[in-house]
Amino acid sequence: RPPRSTRKESSAASDVYKRQIFGWSLYDWAKSAYETTTLGAILPVYFVSVVVPAEGFNFRGNLYTGAEVWGFAIGSALFIFFLIMPTIGAIGDLSGNRMKLFKIFAYGGAVFASTFYFATSGDVIFTLGIYFLAQFGATGSNVFYDSVLKDITTDDTIDTVSARGYALGYLGGGLQLVISLALIQLGPDMLGIETAMASRIAISSAGLWWLIFSIMSFSRMKITESQPVSIEGSIFANAYSKNFKTLKKIRKFPFLMYFLIAYLFYWDGLQTVINMSAAYFTEVLLLDQTQIIIVFIVVQFVAYFGAKLAGIMVKRIGQKNTLYYTMFLIFLVGNAAAFIPEKQFLPVIGLGVFTAMGMGGLQSVSRSVYASMLPKGAEGEFMGFFSVLSRFSAIWGPLIYSYVSASTGNPRLSLPVITSFFVIGFLILRKVDMDKTISEEEWASI
Repeated sequence: RPPRSTRKESSAASDVYKRQIFGWSLYDWAKSAYETTTLGAILPVYFVSVVVPAEGFNFRGNLYTGAEVWGFAIGSALFIFFLIMPTIGAIGDLSGNRMKLFKIFAYGGAVFASTFYFATSGDVIFTLGIYFLAQFGATGSNVFYDSVLKDITTDDTIDTVSARGYALGYLGGGLQLVISLALIQLGPDMLGIETAMASRIAISSAGLWWLIFSIMSFSRMKITESQPVSIEGSIFANAYSKNFKTLKKIRKFPFLMYFLIAYLFYWDGLQTVINMSAAYFTEVLLLDQTQIIIVFIVVQFVAYFGAKLAGIMVKRIGQKNTLYYTMFLIFLVGNAAAFIPEKQFLPVIGLGVFTAMGMGGLQSVSRSVYASMLPKGAEGEFMGFFSVLSRFSAIWGPLIYSYVSASTGNPRLSLPVITSFFVIGFLILRKVDMDKTISEEEWASI
């Protein structure tokens, strides 16, 4: 039997560990409200139907619809973030200030997300400016959120903890979306406010949710920073050049390179299914906005169980088989959606359930697999690539979806093309050895 003092120290260490994990997971709960309510369900509709005038937006003599403006804004932002986020991650590594930068991006993004309340009819440029700044904060904070995962876990717990973060995020995003839906549906009758005003309040409340729970999250995270790296010249120049050196080094580790290529394909498939679902449900299946929001809510809550299940499955069948299982589920959903008749709400709910079960696991396990492969001291830089790679890959699927739809005149034919990304990802993933990692010595010797 261990001495009493040893038992107390062990209990104290366990409490600190649990507090760290909860604090880290709570950030996903915080930011997911913005991603689900603002970006996913409400802001795109509000922007297209209220902010952009009915006749469209005139830019340099050309008239664009709200959907076209929104799509251009998203694509432009993703491309800009792709260019700069890896450098920001590298700056965090070199300066030893990952947590400080984490807080700056999180708080800044949340504050800007809260100011969507002031975006009204005709404020196109103003709304896009807020979107860019809020999304800049969200993307930057996600770089450092992912990068500290390896600091607070071990090889035995990283999959479970990653799944826990996603699971709590799904719950937070889902709960905030339920509150926003209630406000939009009941606001005009019970509160005497217009639907547009209710939407503005709902969007802004997601930003406040992000801010308040971020404060609670950071109060529980105490990450020990690495020492700043001694460098010559500007830290920005060193961080930028470090990215090119990293890309050259990655080629020396085929297991990591193959994983990233596989990830590009299957993640593009997943993000296209998620991002184009609302448009597909509206234009092809003819569902109304309330039905679509309900589908989003169902997906959020079921994805919680999907992420938790993935954490269990990894221990029983391994990381690679769990990724195969989740990809197969979404592959089936994407192809089944092509045959759903118009105005059939319940089948769409069923597809949402299966998507959520696969989505939760695919996201959480992919992150933990990647994090476990990384060398110590380069987490910020690598997670900068990973976070932006996730968003960069999401550009191409919607473009292909639109091209196939426009070329054939049948959007349903786009779905088999998009789901083929999972087949390609599966074939490439077979080449990846999930048990390999990059040691500090191996990374430093190159």
